[in-house]
Amino acid sequence: MESILTAILFGYLLILIEGFLPGGILGLAGVFCIALASYFAYQEYGGPLAPTLTFILGAFGAIIIIFIEFKWLSKSKLGKNLFLSSSTDGISNKELPGEEIIGQTGKTLTEHKPEGITLLKGINYDAYSEDGFLPKETSIIVTGTDDFRIRIKKHNLL
Repeated sequence: MESILTAILFGYLLILIEGFLPGGILGLAGVFCIALASYFAYQEYGGPLAPTLTFILGAFGAIIIIFIEFKWLSKSKLGKNLFLSSSTDGISNKELPGEEIIGQTGKTLTEHKPEGITLLKGINYDAYSEDGFLPKETSIIVTGTDDFRIRIKKHNLL
């Protein structure tokens, strides 16, 4: 009887820890411990009734632990740091200008290997150099746009 209770309690402990350290491994180990307790119940009492009841009641207890944990954790100081409590509206990337930017000249603010930051009319843009490496402060011309960056080439001033 002690081995059954020990396996169930150890399984509950692993499932409880899973709530703080998510990843699935500890939760699966906890479920394995509950299944192991069912095996111990079969070894000790025989027949299908004891292991089945052990597994069902053990799983029901695990579900209750998970429910209580997340109800309590979401309201605790620790839980407020772990869970998302607000959302923001907006876009993650600024919109690129349209075709009107093609042909504009500017300069590189960083080295382009082949990507870097470019300055055009006082605005910084992520840029991809079609010429490969470009040193800092190189004069450039915009040749196109793609996704969230502009394409540039070295501009030879004549």
